[in-house]
Amino acid sequence: MIVYGLVAPAEGGCFIGGKMAAARGLKTLQVVALIFFVRILSVFFVQTWYVPDEYWQSLEVAHKQVFGYGALTWEWQKGIRSYLYPSLFAALYAVLKFTGLDCPEAVVLIPRLFQAVISTAADYSFYKWTGGRKWALFLILTPSFWFYTSGRTLLQTMETCLVAIALSVYPFKDGALARYEKENNKWVWLACISTFLRPTSAPIWFVLALHNIATTNQGKLKLLAGTYLPIGLMAGGALVALDTYFYGKLIFTPLEFFKYNVLHNVASFYGTHPWHWYLTTGLPAVLGINTIPVVWAIYTVLRRRQENKTGILLLLAAALHVIVHSFIPHKEFRFVLPLLPILLYLAQNVIVPWSRKAKAWKLYLVATVLLLGNAVPAIYLGQTHQRGTVQVMPLLREAIGNNNRSSVLFMMPCHSTPLYSHLHLNITTRYLHCEPPSPGETYESEAFYNNPQRWWRQEYSSRQTPSLLVMFDVLKGRVENLLQGYNLIHELPHTQYPAGEVGEKVLVFRKNVQVKQTDEAI
Repeated sequence: MIVYGLVAPAEGGCFIGGKMAAARGLKTLQVVALIFFVRILSVFFVQTWYVPDEYWQSLEVAHKQVFGYGALTWEWQKGIRSYLYPSLFAALYAVLKFTGLDCPEAVVLIPRLFQAVISTAADYSFYKWTGGRKWALFLILTPSFWFYTSGRTLLQTMETCLVAIALSVYPFKDGALARYEKENNKWVWLACISTFLRPTSAPIWFVLALHNIATTNQGKLKLLAGTYLPIGLMAGGALVALDTYFYGKLIFTPLEFFKYNVLHNVASFYGTHPWHWYLTTGLPAVLGINTIPVVWAIYTVLRRRQENKTGILLLLAAALHVIVHSFIPHKEFRFVLPLLPILLYLAQNVIVPWSRKAKAWKLYLVATVLLLGNAVPAIYLGQTHQRGTVQVMPLLREAIGNNNRSSVLFMMPCHSTPLYSHLHLNITTRYLHCEPPSPGETYESEAFYNNPQRWWRQEYSSRQTPSLLVMFDVLKGRVENLLQGYNLIHELPHTQYPAGEVGEKVLVFRKNVQVKQTDEAI
């Protein structure tokens, strides 16, 4: 997050005698090494929980594919997710399994390192897209939210990478001779893959495709029939085949995603926000202090539309993405993460001309403010906020030891922790389910919190109680009678902002030896 040697960069250069030198002093290897260092740093620095999908929609699926045990959420039962992204991690797991290197630490770390490498490629593509400007490098390396998510195994992280790489080869036609240059159609492949991963990324590609069709120099019919159609059929066919193989039936996952999340509005079960949330909360949070140069860039592009045709195109793509997502009641910060390369490109496009005329102290001031303004939230989000539910997993492994008869009950809101992808132990686990219920029904997590004692009696009336219990501190007072026979062995800080059933601390209880022996005798 803290990028040494890049403080106050100007149009691709460092300060020389109070002025800026040309940016071309950095060699490709130096740039790649710097980006790689920051992305790997984020893997080891960011040790907190963000959202369940980081594990349950990627790593847990891959773990079950390779090691034969794990848990699949309802999305995988309904077929609304593509197996493409989990299969990347499954390949890594397979190598670890084959070589006998699948220790828990490697199983946890390797997927994050792999995603960091992909993010490195995306950041370098962004840098090349801007013409190798140091300001662009500075802006892509310092955003707190990208530092927070670039090493996470999230679909949106991969989607953001695909957007950055695709834009770096997209034929914008913004130069005097650009209309006569050969078009690079690699972006179409990336657009197809991105849409399969997250169908809601389609608005960005829709705008870019329309522009490409309108400005192509190879003929519209030739572009449609000779590029879009065959690439769509090959990429789409391969991905349909992949999903059909794993689901065991012919399936088109983007259609299933659209049916459940848009037509049936199932996603609203997990929370809703007003239509303006992305504009008033989502984007400002993702951009952080970079909101200031982005707003400046948007104002500049709109005020000088004829001089900023590429900027207008990118704004249209970003605007349609926000508009479409605003109509979907369920909203999250990560859903606008793929807009980050687009908005930062616009930002560097206004900062660079300004930096050529600005005095040295102004450049230092702007760079320092941006760096510190991103570093503070990055440190807090990466080291403190929601740390407990990740930190608890190695402690559970230690408590379980070699006892494969152990069992763990997570008395927490569903999917509050990783599971087998971090335990890597074939033991019995139990967590509260939260599949969207049918009308009039109650989902399990809700039933549990309505009456924990009744749920416990129904669950363990005829079988052995769990060896280990994991819960938030806010639940402890309501289940004191259930904790008789258990000892508190760990108390971990989690968040300073508890809400609902999520508390400030994560508690781990272990069954007393006497109680365990009695259960085993029974």
